[in-house]
Amino acid sequence: MKKTRAQEPTDILPRLERMMDSMTRSEIRIARKLLESPSEFVRSSVRTIASDLGVSEPTILRFCRAVGCEGFKDLKFRLIQELALTQAMSDQAARATRPTMSASELAASAKVANDDRLFETIIEALTRTRETLSNKDVLSAAQAIAKAGRVVVYGIGGSSAALATEAHIRLFRFNIPIMVFTDGYTQRMSAAILSEGDVALFISSTGRPRELQESLELAKYYKATCIAITDKETPLGRDADICLHVGLQVTGAEEIQPNPMRFAQLYVIDRLAYAVAAVVGERAHVALRKMRGSVAWLHGITPQQPIGD
Repeated sequence: MKKTRAQEPTDILPRLERMMDSMTRSEIRIARKLLESPSEFVRSSVRTIASDLGVSEPTILRFCRAVGCEGFKDLKFRLIQELALTQAMSDQAARATRPTMSASELAASAKVANDDRLFETIIEALTRTRETLSNKDVLSAAQAIAKAGRVVVYGIGGSSAALATEAHIRLFRFNIPIMVFTDGYTQRMSAAILSEGDVALFISSTGRPRELQESLELAKYYKATCIAITDKETPLGRDADICLHVGLQVTGAEEIQPNPMRFAQLYVIDRLAYAVAAVVGERAHVALRKMRGSVAWLHGITPQQPIGD
């Protein structure tokens, strides 16, 4: 019976190791490159790999079929799945440090334990970020935003896109000319019309989405100042003109727990917004007073009413 896709094995790496003895010399070279750096392999194109190894593109396609894949794209897709599963298992093993509880004990203490652990991981993320965030970098980023002709904010994916919108909400209230873009197409188009004196603000948990990297390259090409809220050791963090560091570190969070990193990113966004307001000065105060008045028309004067929240 023909196997369905769901039944096909996805263990590409162990399979390659078993097949090495029966491979041609060209296939062995491709297999060794894949095994040495599978993460780099999945980010490469057929043309790049063929050029690096001195083989033809059809040779790489034949290699893909020889290892049980329909083509290069299928190989990369299944390899990414395997790498993601391996990482998830590693993360789960790292979390398994507490004593095992019985079902009744777990049920009895679940709510308190979960509430406490949620709070602890959030505080840990905030504390770590406060300790590693550079005040000099925050001020430099704030000064660039305060004097910018226009600011664009980029985030992609669930959490980063939401945080990009949050940054927009924080900054437009100071009469900053700012827009937010959360899909790759509009990010590229908007980056292509930036110019010197403009600012592109990138928000990313991993610092690796290709769409953000390409938009950053475009923005820098057109001489915009690029600011990233991400891990400084990632491609996005290294390439940005200013990186407001939020590190990718083991958090101790449960697999089903929302990642506390977003609280750290939100803290950096608020730190940046606060610094921008201080640099902008009276213009920010005037804009906030106007906004408070507009909101008061809706529900009257409310003490301590947040502006725009």
